[in-house]
Amino acid sequence: MLKRSYRWMWSALTFGVANGPLSTLVTLNIIDLGGGPLMVAYAITLANVVLIPASIIWGFLADRVDRRKIILAGFGLSTLFLALGSQSVNIPEVDLAYTGFSFFSTAYSTPMNLIIMESTEKRKWASSFSLLSMLSSIGNLIGLILSTFLVLIIRITQIYAVLALFSIVSFVLSLAYTPKSVMLERTSMLHSIESFAVRLKMLPLIFLHLPRLTSFKMFRLSRLTKKPINYVPLLYIAIAIFYTASGLFNTLYPASLYNEGLDKSLVLAIITLGMLFQIFTFNFTGHYLENKDERETSFRALILRGSGYIVMGISLMMPITALILGFVFYPLSAGIAYSLFYAASNTLIFKVVGGRRQGTTLGVYSTLVGISLFLGSLLSGFISKSIGYAGNFIIAGVLLYLSASIFKYLEEG
Repeated sequence: MLKRSYRWMWSALTFGVANGPLSTLVTLNIIDLGGGPLMVAYAITLANVVLIPASIIWGFLADRVDRRKIILAGFGLSTLFLALGSQSVNIPEVDLAYTGFSFFSTAYSTPMNLIIMESTEKRKWASSFSLLSMLSSIGNLIGLILSTFLVLIIRITQIYAVLALFSIVSFVLSLAYTPKSVMLERTSMLHSIESFAVRLKMLPLIFLHLPRLTSFKMFRLSRLTKKPINYVPLLYIAIAIFYTASGLFNTLYPASLYNEGLDKSLVLAIITLGMLFQIFTFNFTGHYLENKDERETSFRALILRGSGYIVMGISLMMPITALILGFVFYPLSAGIAYSLFYAASNTLIFKVVGGRRQGTTLGVYSTLVGISLFLGSLLSGFISKSIGYAGNFIIAGVLLYLSASIFKYLEEG
């Protein structure tokens, strides 16, 4: 059991149950309703697009409004959109419900991080952030496992209603246990790598303020070709390529498996195994990276993830190969490779934004990530429609090789 002072974190676990399987369920739901790769890509793209204004709005509110109220609003309105999804009968209604949920489901991430810093002794920050991250991930895993079995007996829209119940529980737990805040500013998150990493894991966008157009001068060709001043822009470009490639693959991988004839429960089982490996790997990445070069670790993780994408693309030739290689390479790519890259690259980003001009530097980074998420999910539909799922995934793998080559080239200034 959690200590009394940590009981409010239970809401992260129960909301993780509601949030974890949703993108996969929406994908399967759209295909059941007659949609193809473009329709799936549009739905995921809309959800990714709203992450940008959501991260800005909820972040700015976190500096001005009681964190507890923001968390309650996020959980409450997320529940509403899950309930709307359970009543959906066509693709536009599914899209609307999923987009609305995506907007409000991000509300709790920044406030929860700040509440830890406000209510916990500094020496306990690392363990508290680790606990929050673990509870959220376990919730995602439980949601995937639950959905894997529920699709065998009830419709996907009915599963939305089940997930809404967990979201309601999150609201009730927050109402009962979340402490009032003392209003630390969001910049305090940049003083602790644990807080920074957990916040980016929940939502890879942090806007302390909106970047100006002049902030992007770092990407001028004259700077990109000169060491060591090209370190920061090249690091950002490499990570942007990672998110674009991940968008190309993740948006349509469940759809490709279902399209190849795999049962919904098998599709969810593959995604669930990937989450299980991700949680397991996260438990030792911190210790593993203590004596490792983050750039070299990022390079190796990207090569592994890119190779996995290519193999899984080729595996779509037959249902049996898609099933077997999916169970092998998806956990390697989405679990082990992702966890290692996430930990290593976020450490590098933390070092960059830890200096002066934090708001500008982080704003540029978040803008690039937001654009990359949008492009990856949108282009996946057009590419898959033109050359098939396999071609789309192979392109994603090649892009990760490109990102890896940039990490190999980097020299820290």
